[in-house]
Amino acid sequence: MSNLHLRADLGFGNGKYHVGLSLVEFEEDNVTIIYSPALDLSGYGYNYSEAKHSFAEALHEFFRYTNNKNTLDKVLKDLGWNVKDSKKKPKFNPPKDSELIVLNPMYNEIVNNKSYKVSREDVEFSY
Repeated sequence: MSNLHLRADLGFGNGKYHVGLSLVEFEEDNVTIIYSPALDLSGYGYNYSEAKHSFAEALHEFFRYTNNKNTLDKVLKDLGWNVKDSKKKPKFNPPKDSELIVLNPMYNEIVNNKSYKVSREDVEFSY
């Protein structure tokens, strides 16, 4: 399997988002699913390539929507992210895997009941 770490450069409005995410890959009913526990987003397809493309679209829409609604801060905080405040460029750090397993029922289910692969990397982004 190729590295699941995805880097995305997304330009919306005045800013760019640079995102590095740890992703989990697993199969269910012959469908490949790529899931980000830190953002509670997933993509799927009949193979890895389709699933990765689907996830990239979901990620793009997540940032587009939260940027348009000006809700990124709130959504990330609700997902357990920590904020290092700065009025112009706040920085967000995702919750640790051990916290996500407790906070996120889907991730808990994957870790405890499915065969999965994960690529881990520290994640931080600013906007």
